[in-house]
Amino acid sequence: MKRGQTECISSQFPACHRRPTLGEKDPSAASVNHRRERAGLAAIMPFLARLFALVLSTGLLATAVSAQQVTANYSASPNLAIPDGSTVGLVSTIQVSGSSILEVTSIQVNLNISGGFNGDYYAYLVHYLPNGSPAGIVSLLNRSGRTGSNAFGYGDAGFNVTFAHGAPNGDIHLYQQISNPAGGVLTGLWQPDGRSADPLSVTDASPRTDSLLSFNGFAADGEWSLYLADVSALGTGTFVSWGMTIVGVPEPGTWAAGGLALLTLVQWRRRRA
Repeated sequence: MKRGQTECISSQFPACHRRPTLGEKDPSAASVNHRRERAGLAAIMPFLARLFALVLSTGLLATAVSAQQVTANYSASPNLAIPDGSTVGLVSTIQVSGSSILEVTSIQVNLNISGGFNGDYYAYLVHYLPNGSPAGIVSLLNRSGRTGSNAFGYGDAGFNVTFAHGAPNGDIHLYQQISNPAGGVLTGLWQPDGRSADPLSVTDASPRTDSLLSFNGFAADGEWSLYLADVSALGTGTFVSWGMTIVGVPEPGTWAAGGLALLTLVQWRRRRA
C-alpha cells in the first residue's frame, strides 16, 4: 500500500471512496477519461486505416525507411600470388559481426588484381549468415572477353575495379567494347559478370543468372568470402585486395515504420482526449 492511501475492500465497503491527495488522479475521473479515450480511438480508427493505406500507396513509408539507411565499409588485403592454371584458387574472408544492418539494400564490391591475364580470371562473392545459411552469391569475373570465337579472353593485365548493380559501364565480361586498357589494368565502375557457367566453358552467350541483388534483404553479419582463381596457364597475377560498401536499414521491412507512424497518431489522439 502506498503512503497516503487507505485500504478499501469493496466487498465490505461498497461505497468506500476518499478524496485523492494532491498529485493523485480521481479514480472516477480517470474512468470517465478512459471511456472518452476508447470512444475517441474507435471513432478515429477508420481514419487511421485510410491514412495507413495512403502512406503505403504514396511510398512515404519507403521514404521513412530510406532515411534510416546506414553504410558500412569492410576491406581485406590478402596480397597473395594466384595459383596459375588452377581452379583451386584463393579465398579471402571478411567476418562481419555486430553490424546494425539487419537488411541489406545495396552493396558495392571493389577488387584489385595485379598482373596476369584477365581472360583467365574467375571470381565470385558468397555470403553466409552466422547460422550457416546461404545469403547470396554473385559471379564477379568469369573469363572476361571469352566468346565463341575467342577461347582465351582479353589479354590485359589486372583489374582495379568496383562492381555495382546497374553500373553505367555495363557487363564487365565485354569491357573492351567500352574501355580498352591496351594491355594494362582495367579500372572503373562495372556490373558483375553474373554468369554462373563453368569457367572452362563460359562464353559471352552464357546467361547472366546472378547479381549483387542476391544479397538484398539479408543481415550484414556473417561470413563474406571472395574466391579468385586463374583457371588457365598463362601469366601469373597477385590478389592484392578487395572490399565492400554495404548499405542497409537497421530494421527489416516497412512494417516497423508503419507501426511507428500509427503509434504516433494514436498517442497524439490520446493527448488530445
